[in-house]
Amino acid sequence: MDIETDRQTGFFPSKEEFCRICHLLYQRHLASGVGGNISARAKDGVLLTPTGCSLRDLHPDIVSVVSEGGGLREGNEPTKEAGMHLGTLRRRPDINVVFHLHGPHIIAASALLEPGPSALPPLTPGFVYYAYPLPMIPFMVPGTETLAEAVINQLSPGKASAVLLQNHGLVTVGRNFREALDMAEEIDEAARVYLLTRGKAPAIPDRDIEEIKSL
Repeated sequence: MDIETDRQTGFFPSKEEFCRICHLLYQRHLASGVGGNISARAKDGVLLTPTGCSLRDLHPDIVSVVSEGGGLREGNEPTKEAGMHLGTLRRRPDINVVFHLHGPHIIAASALLEPGPSALPPLTPGFVYYAYPLPMIPFMVPGTETLAEAVINQLSPGKASAVLLQNHGLVTVGRNFREALDMAEEIDEAARVYLLTRGKAPAIPDRDIEEIKSL
């Protein structure tokens, strides 16, 4: 599957491409049931997953197309997390994609970890390179303005490009589908390692973290 990259190479995805990445996220167990939602800048607005629809079943006819202000232009009513997506895209002109994922290993790790600026230990080189330090915000009710504002604040320019939501999931951003997916998968792997080792695995030393992040 081609999940080609940034705006300079004509990133703006079609509805078909948007649906394919949704199906891929579901197949890779980064979402289940009707959980999880994503957004992407498009030529005619912002594409969003519709409310109450599984990423598994999404098809082009029901993809939500909204204005940057949130007005519905085409498709079904957008996800209840639309405010979080649109606010993040407005705050981050350097990115084009927002993923909000509900992978079970990510949620399990978030339920065991403490909220703060660096919640998940640096357990794998890939996680260190893509997403460390990874902040986590305390549990907030999904779909609320309170949650949206907390996520937008964490993902503001100069801060993080991913944030854990306690007992809820993960948000990652990127210039394209590939960047947001790579980050999500590295975080998912680190969460699995954390769970498999019962949180007792030694962390990568600080001196090596600096070298990894400079690669």
